[in-house]
Amino acid sequence: MGQTLGIVSRFPDHFAHFDVGYYEVKDVSGVWHDPVPGTIPMVSVFGDNRQAKRHPEWVQVGPNQERATRDAKFFDWDALCPSRPDVFSLGVEWVKDALAKSGQKTIRLDDVTYAREGFCQCPACLEESARRGLTADAYRSERLAEFVAAVREVAERVEMTLFPDPLPGHLERRFGIDLSRLAPYVDRFVVPIYDLHYATTYWLEVLAQGFSELLPRPFFIELYSLKVPEDAVVHAAEVASAYAEGVLLAYENQLPKLLRIRERLGSE
Repeated sequence: MGQTLGIVSRFPDHFAHFDVGYYEVKDVSGVWHDPVPGTIPMVSVFGDNRQAKRHPEWVQVGPNQERATRDAKFFDWDALCPSRPDVFSLGVEWVKDALAKSGQKTIRLDDVTYAREGFCQCPACLEESARRGLTADAYRSERLAEFVAAVREVAERVEMTLFPDPLPGHLERRFGIDLSRLAPYVDRFVVPIYDLHYATTYWLEVLAQGFSELLPRPFFIELYSLKVPEDAVVHAAEVASAYAEGVLLAYENQLPKLLRIRERLGSE
């Protein structure tokens, strides 16, 4: 493959075998896992079931007062509102804690996003967008950029996960992510393109090419590999590597399988 091959893993003994490793220190459930030395810590910032239960007023609100929780139609976890000062400051504190405990200078941000198009319309968002004289979409992009800028103040390098939608305007309109605003603060974007089979890869190539043309700098593609057939993972990685700077294999629990994939891809 001749490019970076990394992993996202919960198993400390896996990391030594790959170019780069990411360890999820805080996940969308709200559970904290102490960092693994030598890995890049990942923090799910605005996805947090635990905090949403403790502070229901922090949950993002959408059209018709729909709340961004697992009980709603489109969501797999609860989404906190970045406009809430307590949420904003707590997210920065999680990043600081992850960096301090890992000894790393690089952080990967997950779930730094609004939940969906039309979110959030809670009182904090409505009041602040009105105060700034911005439309809802412009305010959302500005608020997320402010958060990433605050993270960049405490981290030397910032990596950020993107929702896998490269269609023009979708990141901004659906999720509040304005790449031009984020470019000064983000050193690398990571795009998870997950499937349970990768039986065909034409759609993977379409998305990968879209992001290769959209993003302002090189990026990683993250593939799901747990219980996915080895041949399918290898083929998907070969396709992804044609467009991305590197490929990450996520959540595989079998080290022998990972090592075979690494060998087949020609990564040392």
